[in-house]
Amino acid sequence: MKSWQFNTRWLLSSQFAARVLGLVNNVLLARLLAPASYGDFTQAMAIAGSLAPLADMGVSAIITRHVARRPRASAVLSAAIGLRMMQGFLLWGMAVLGAWWIYNAPSLGLALALAGAYWAVACIHQLLAGVARARLQAHIETRAVVLERVTTVLLAAGGALWLGLGGALLGVLAGGTLALIFYLRHLPLPRARAHLLIWKLLLAFGVPLAIGDVCHGLIMRVDILAVGIRYGSQSVGWYGSASTLLWASNLVAGSMSLAMIPVAASQGERAHGVASRVLRWMLTVAVLLAVVLSGGAEFWVSLLYGAEYAPASDALRVLAWCLVPASVVAWGNAMLLVRGRTTWVGVVAAGGLACLLLCLWWWLPHGLSGAGYAQLVTQCGMAGWLWWLTRKE
Repeated sequence: MKSWQFNTRWLLSSQFAARVLGLVNNVLLARLLAPASYGDFTQAMAIAGSLAPLADMGVSAIITRHVARRPRASAVLSAAIGLRMMQGFLLWGMAVLGAWWIYNAPSLGLALALAGAYWAVACIHQLLAGVARARLQAHIETRAVVLERVTTVLLAAGGALWLGLGGALLGVLAGGTLALIFYLRHLPLPRARAHLLIWKLLLAFGVPLAIGDVCHGLIMRVDILAVGIRYGSQSVGWYGSASTLLWASNLVAGSMSLAMIPVAASQGERAHGVASRVLRWMLTVAVLLAVVLSGGAEFWVSLLYGAEYAPASDALRVLAWCLVPASVVAWGNAMLLVRGRTTWVGVVAAGGLACLLLCLWWWLPHGLSGAGYAQLVTQCGMAGWLWWLTRKE
């Protein structure tokens, strides 16, 4: 238990660093690029990021659970590393092809290609971070995250200042590459190898989680893309700034749900009490943050982004309350994963995506706050469904 608490503290530190430094990076880029260019940056990262779950296929979560139960396992891990390298290359190829299809302007096509390269590297990070958590070595993840975020802030801001949109994305990619090198140097790993049978098994077990990850990724980004299609890049810059602040604030829910997977997998029934305490903490922090962000929306937008982003405050007032149901969603997905009910993870996420698309069709014509209401209703629906599923047992 003490080992888990030590690991959780390190994991919280890594998530805190990732969220805070990621927010700092986005604030700097928003101020340096202006709303229209920042909107293009947000769209490129959102489109490439929505493809990232296709390069994961649920493998990271499966490997985290597997290593937690069998710390000395190496054959499956070595095969998973080889699979992830191939998946990352395929993701980058999909992003490049998508750039040709979506964007006519060469500069925007290059932006999507660079964003795809970053997400390909980030997918490898995700697998290696899961291994570190399962081995109770989250301190390695924390150091890698701090290295990535600090270098990204410096390089992306410098690139945006001198080269604009392309320079900002090059800085983001460079930061991710440095973190990958750190993982490979400090985390003991078996050599990557091809093993078709293990690959097939990993992908087969991961399909429900992959569906869930794809749908969750789209749920976090499709409202941004819908705003861009209807209102243009400047509105994306406004709405994207509010959305970035929201998900950066979702610290406790994300980190605690990640920490629950290895401990519950290794302790079995004894983890029930821990899970209940985790949920109470998640909800308490989420409510406090929602009150602070919603009540002071104009203050936070003005302080962080400046007067040019004033329209973002209307969206933030609504989006802030997504933190409460999103905490239940993160907790419920972790519990279903540990219990082996991965099919329901995909089903709930697919239902949530369908709900979001329907709500956007209804509310998006009402402006940026309408997109926020669509996100809020979707998160509440998924939270209620997952709560019923977890309590059913």
